[in-house]
Amino acid sequence: MRGVIILCMLLLSGCINIYGPEKSEGQENKTSDAGNTGMPEKVQTLTLSNRSPEELTAAVVRYYRLKGVSLSVQDSGSGIVAASGNDPQQAAQWLDSGSFSQPDNLTLDYRLVTQVWSAGEGSHVMIQVTGIAGKVAGDGNDKVKPQECSSTGAFERELAEVLRK
Repeated sequence: MRGVIILCMLLLSGCINIYGPEKSEGQENKTSDAGNTGMPEKVQTLTLSNRSPEELTAAVVRYYRLKGVSLSVQDSGSGIVAASGNDPQQAAQWLDSGSFSQPDNLTLDYRLVTQVWSAGEGSHVMIQVTGIAGKVAGDGNDKVKPQECSSTGAFERELAEVLRK
C-alpha cells in the first residue's frame, strides 16, 4: 500500500508546478509596477508632525463636504475618506482631461481618496485624485473611447493647505 502511495505522489509531482508557469524563449519576467496597477504616477503624501490622525481625518471630511462631494467611504479606524462622482464642472477643476478639454458632451468621472495614518509623533496623509473622461453622442452612444485623466494638483494643494493650518 505504501508503495502505491509513493508511486502516485511521484507521478503527480511532475504535474504540479509550484513556481508558476514556465517562460518560453524570449519572454520577459514581468513584475507589477505603478503603471500596471492603475495607480497614478504621482500620489501626494504629506507628513504633519503636530496633528493626530483623528483630527486630520475629521478635517478631511469637512473639506470634502465643503467642496460639495458625497462621501463614498468614511472609515475613521483606517483613516480612509473617499468620494466619487460625475459632475463635469467640479471634476474639470481637479482633472486634466487632455484631448477631451472641450466641454461639448463631455463626461468626467472623478475619484478622490485620502488616507491618514499615524507617524508616531504626527501623521502621514496620502491624497489621490484620478478620473475618466469620455464623450457621448446625443443618441447616447460613445463617440470616443474613454481615457484616464490626470490630476491638475488643485485638490491636493488646497487640501494640504487646509490640513497644515
